[in-house]
Amino acid sequence: MGSLLSERTVQGVVVAGDAGVGKTRLVKEALDRLEPAAFTVVRACGTVADAGIPFGAFGHVLPVEGVATAIVNPLRWASEALRSLAAAPLLVTVDDAHLLDPTSAALVHHLVLHREARVVATVRTGAAVPDPVTALWKDDLARRLDLVPLTMAESQAVVEAALDGQLGAATARRLYHSTQGNLLFLHELVLTGLGERRLAEARGVWHWHGDLPLSPRLRELIEARLGTLDEAEREVLEYAALGEPLGAATLAALTSEDAVERAEARHLIASSGVGRRLEIRTAHPLYGEVARAHAGPERVRERLAALAAALQGTGMRRHGDVLRVAAWHLDAGAPAGGDLLLAACGQAWTLHDMDLAERCGRAALAAGVDAAATVRIAPVLLLAGRHDEVEEHLARAAAEPLDEPTRAGLVSMRAFNLAMGLGDEERAERMLDEAADQTAEPASRQSLLGYQALGRVYAARFDEAEATVARVRAAGPVRPEAAALTGAADALRLMLTGRYDEAVALASNALEDPSGWLEYMPSLVAAFSDARAAASVFAGDLAAADGYIAYGEALFTEDHLSPVAATTSRTLRVEYCLLRGDVRRAVRWAHEAASHGSRTIRAMSGHGHEELAYAAAVAGDAATATTAARVAERRRIGGGRIFHFRAYLARAWIRAAAGDVAGAAETALDAAARFEERSLRPYAMFALHDAVRLGAPGPARDRLAALADRTGGRLVRLCARHADAAARRDAAALDEVSGAFADAGLTLFAAETAAEAARAHGRRAARSREANAAATRAWLLAGNCPGARTPVLSGLAAPELTARQLEIARLAASGLGHREIADRLVLSVRTVANHLQAVYDRLGGVSLWGDDPPHPSGRSETPPPLR
Repeated sequence: MGSLLSERTVQGVVVAGDAGVGKTRLVKEALDRLEPAAFTVVRACGTVADAGIPFGAFGHVLPVEGVATAIVNPLRWASEALRSLAAAPLLVTVDDAHLLDPTSAALVHHLVLHREARVVATVRTGAAVPDPVTALWKDDLARRLDLVPLTMAESQAVVEAALDGQLGAATARRLYHSTQGNLLFLHELVLTGLGERRLAEARGVWHWHGDLPLSPRLRELIEARLGTLDEAEREVLEYAALGEPLGAATLAALTSEDAVERAEARHLIASSGVGRRLEIRTAHPLYGEVARAHAGPERVRERLAALAAALQGTGMRRHGDVLRVAAWHLDAGAPAGGDLLLAACGQAWTLHDMDLAERCGRAALAAGVDAAATVRIAPVLLLAGRHDEVEEHLARAAAEPLDEPTRAGLVSMRAFNLAMGLGDEERAERMLDEAADQTAEPASRQSLLGYQALGRVYAARFDEAEATVARVRAAGPVRPEAAALTGAADALRLMLTGRYDEAVALASNALEDPSGWLEYMPSLVAAFSDARAAASVFAGDLAAADGYIAYGEALFTEDHLSPVAATTSRTLRVEYCLLRGDVRRAVRWAHEAASHGSRTIRAMSGHGHEELAYAAAVAGDAATATTAARVAERRRIGGGRIFHFRAYLARAWIRAAAGDVAGAAETALDAAARFEERSLRPYAMFALHDAVRLGAPGPARDRLAALADRTGGRLVRLCARHADAAARRDAAALDEVSGAFADAGLTLFAAETAAEAARAHGRRAARSREANAAATRAWLLAGNCPGARTPVLSGLAAPELTARQLEIARLAASGLGHREIADRLVLSVRTVANHLQAVYDRLGGVSLWGDDPPHPSGRSETPPPLR
């Protein structure tokens, strides 16, 4: 805005936007940045109180003398009075210009029209604006700037800047959803959250806990928006706030059609069609918060009870009705039957709303459900990390008379809890063996063996797991539950032993048709999703991995949060970002994964911390990495060995970050031996390749070559080629491997290999041009690896190019084509091509882009991949 005011052709600026979007603050910031002597500033403000007083907005600056003459020509008198105050060009600012009285509005228009002053005004979108103010932008007398609410990314960035820390993804979504990007609402909500400790930092990430409290100021702002409500309108708003989304017919039955229509006309509520049903929500999420606060606890309970009764009266035929009725009963403190609560627990679990599932499950247990129901509730408590409680409830249920299916389910849950939560794998194994031997009913026996197979995969006992799956399938037709268990065990086993294509195919088939098992084992959705995504990551198929990880991320939202799904999907995102070379983003995701550790099963509670230790060490942050590694070590138990591989690799990179690169390589090789012993081939691949990256290609070369013969995917083959070229110090081969890494999107590996190639070329004086080209390539690629601080990249110097050549070369290195670069830098395509040709010539004819340089004519739209 300051630049607009400095233009001679611009006589005014009108900033438009909703209340709270930041109009006043923007104007203030712009004025504060003006040169002190540039303008004489006169400030005015439109108000409801002054709207009926002539020149009311300017009464504080217009003189009392001369009022009589103003009757003859009031605008001339007022404009001359204002100009008499100015020692410099006059700048008039008007806040809330839509509230100006007619004469003040005419004065503002007069000043701009006759170029007697420049004007900066704010108006509220949707409000009635005086005609003279509207004419400012309609007649091109002033520029209009429309401020829109923040996007979710902008909202998150603003809060993180204020907190000077990382905001949890679910919290960022919740704050954005609640405020709809309104900056004023966001500001007030964050301040209140900090003051009441609802917004708190834990292990480097800020999370929101509990309800959204309203500060007095925020409540006043919302109530001012709502205006005066009659009792019927308030009733509609309260029911909509407590029940949203609420069917229009249900809301009308609880209130009246007339009241609903009036509330919608006043924009208190909004309707939308969902199938053949019309659903009602509050027009803004914070309207609901104010309505609930205004109603008070007793009336809220009455409204919730009425909502539950109304929905139960319809027979609860729609999906999710049982869950909503159960939640309303719980919130109202009203009694609910154990069957209703049990059904709601299952629905919430299927939706991955683990908080509500746990709440309904606990209420069902308190209501006195039988052993079979206890078995169905136990997985919910287990996944929430309530391992002692699970054992207590199941041990109590085991004392009751049980049929075989119930006993099989109970033993399976106890064994899984013992292994993955309490660390007693031996007892869990014995329990499953004994139960399987004593169970005659085929489906129950298959289920027990299915759990045993899955547990053995988690313990990295792959041959035993495969044999167990074979036992299940040899026993006759496999029931859906056992098929899902053995399918998940197989998908994970195939992924962890390097048979990636088979793992992806098996998991994809299971996820395409989950009918038959989803209702009973919804947690297996995450297992199949993780197996597919991890297989793609380990194979080096990053395009597929991105989509599969996004599928896993969609399993949870701010309302439906599964800590297990959240942790695994975030750790997979860490792996993806590390391979892409975006170490800074990998560290961010690792912080997010670590923050969920305390809410998941114990075997996975340190998983995020291990990823954080590794990513932070690759970023050169030894302190954060060491702390995270210690937390992970404290949380590690016997079960779930497949989750701990990054802990061993983190030790190597922590040593490297501390300067002991030789010791780091030895640690990586030791970790590889551990993984090879357990047939964890993708983990062995990473460990051996880390040894290559840390300067020990010789001991890793043959082992990687052998691994490439037994493992699928192109990544292991590229790692083996890298080890061979590095061990031979073959500069040309390193150049080729660097290009192959870049083609695969493995930017950090490409940068490191290019740096190695530069050093290998540099050993021979005749190859100074090749060395220069490789060093330049490494520097450009490293520039696309934010946060990376690895030993081989240390000491990279900027190439001897102009600032513009470096800028264009770096954009080309990121994969942008000529036209994309031209558009971004506002240059012609030919200019971009000429600069890239100059880079090529500066390097003595050695191309950064392969055999052919970028065409100087600009006809080539996209340069070949950076090699």
